[in-house]
Amino acid sequence: MAAKRTPRRSSAVSKLNVGTVVFIAFTLYIIVNIILYFNHSHLSIYEVQMLPLASDTKAEAVIIRNETPVKTGIAGYVNYYMRSGTRVSKGETVYSIDESRQIYNMISGNDESYTLSDEDVEQIKNCISNYNEHYDKSDFSLVYSLKDELTTTVNSISDTYLMEHLNEILIDQSYQGSLTVHKAEASGLVSYFSDSLDGLDADHVTLETFNKKNYTSSNLFDASLKEQGSTIYKLLSDETWSIVLNLTEKQYERLSEKTTITYTIEDDDLTLTSPVIFMHIGDGYFARITLKQYMVRYLNKRFLTVNLDLVQEDGLKIPKTALVEKEFYMVPKSYFTKGGDSNKTGIMILRHDEEQKKKYYEFLPVEIYYEDETYNYIDMKAITYGTFIYDDKTQDTFQISLVGKLTGVYCVNKGFAQFRRVELVQMGKEFCVVKAGMSFSIAEHDHIAKDSSTIEESQTIY
Repeated sequence: MAAKRTPRRSSAVSKLNVGTVVFIAFTLYIIVNIILYFNHSHLSIYEVQMLPLASDTKAEAVIIRNETPVKTGIAGYVNYYMRSGTRVSKGETVYSIDESRQIYNMISGNDESYTLSDEDVEQIKNCISNYNEHYDKSDFSLVYSLKDELTTTVNSISDTYLMEHLNEILIDQSYQGSLTVHKAEASGLVSYFSDSLDGLDADHVTLETFNKKNYTSSNLFDASLKEQGSTIYKLLSDETWSIVLNLTEKQYERLSEKTTITYTIEDDDLTLTSPVIFMHIGDGYFARITLKQYMVRYLNKRFLTVNLDLVQEDGLKIPKTALVEKEFYMVPKSYFTKGGDSNKTGIMILRHDEEQKKKYYEFLPVEIYYEDETYNYIDMKAITYGTFIYDDKTQDTFQISLVGKLTGVYCVNKGFAQFRRVELVQMGKEFCVVKAGMSFSIAEHDHIAKDSSTIEESQTIY
């Protein structure tokens, strides 16, 4: 009798089924891991950088003013009745034009003397004292500045006297010439300073702006013949002005993360803290500061020397996202001692033996994260709140309860996250500067978590 044959499955079908299952499982695994990857905060490591000692703290600044030039419609000799920096109202007399110069001849022939007022004398003294204060034998241009300021002041005094006595002079001398008096068309500050950068705005400042090879300036306040269309003075409608600083690349790197800067204008040692906008245009690095005060001090200047308040000590640059705050127990320093069988630092904890109804002290090694004049800061996980500790020198006890906060970062040099305290020096938009050389802190080339929210203390770094 023939043996009964059992039907066999095709090996091709079996292999196909197993392969399909494995492929589907592997695909699902990849998909799940991709989803987890994109939904998980990834740890980035940052190498701590040293910022060297600041040495180049000076920067040149160009002044930007919103000023309107006032031009004459006729030619003639100008008499001014307002000093530079004077605030005038609309309709107030600023200058007059004598087409024939006859009025000057009559004044020069007038025998009446003029006595300087106390205010006039004080203005002249201020010009001289300001020159003495900033005198530099290597900068002869200050002498020309003094000459211009004294000329402007004396001419202003003379022309003010002329305006006060104009009517009686004209009547006495039977004046027949053409004298035109001009009034301010709007209120504002009067300026007689003009230069080759008139009309400059902050958006068009470049490195070439600071090239003084072809730079020229002039004093509009003079009695020479003015041609038709000449600028007589400039009117500043408000006291808002700007300075644009020409920075070095290193200065830019040190400051560009800041929203405000502290600086000193060397001309008169004026120290200010102002909001700032940084700009990188072509090969130039600039900082723009807008001010609403003190413009009148610098009406006769276009350039200023500014001393930047940079970090005057070595500092460490780290991302702001690396910062984290952590609470610690504060323990008086006198309670710390060395372990009997080791050099480890720790504290003596009060224990109770319930069976023998007696107490004893046990040494607990602890890590110190920071110390001030009075306290050491220890991890709150190292000891229980309310625990009593013992000072074997004074036999005093102290109950753990004081809590303090420290700002720090997670250092990952050893392959796991360790809290290290930092002391902030400067704060910018994305980075900050912390003190270097601090105990219980970080150092140059240390590796820290770039974002403290992506890691937990003691977490292992893979």
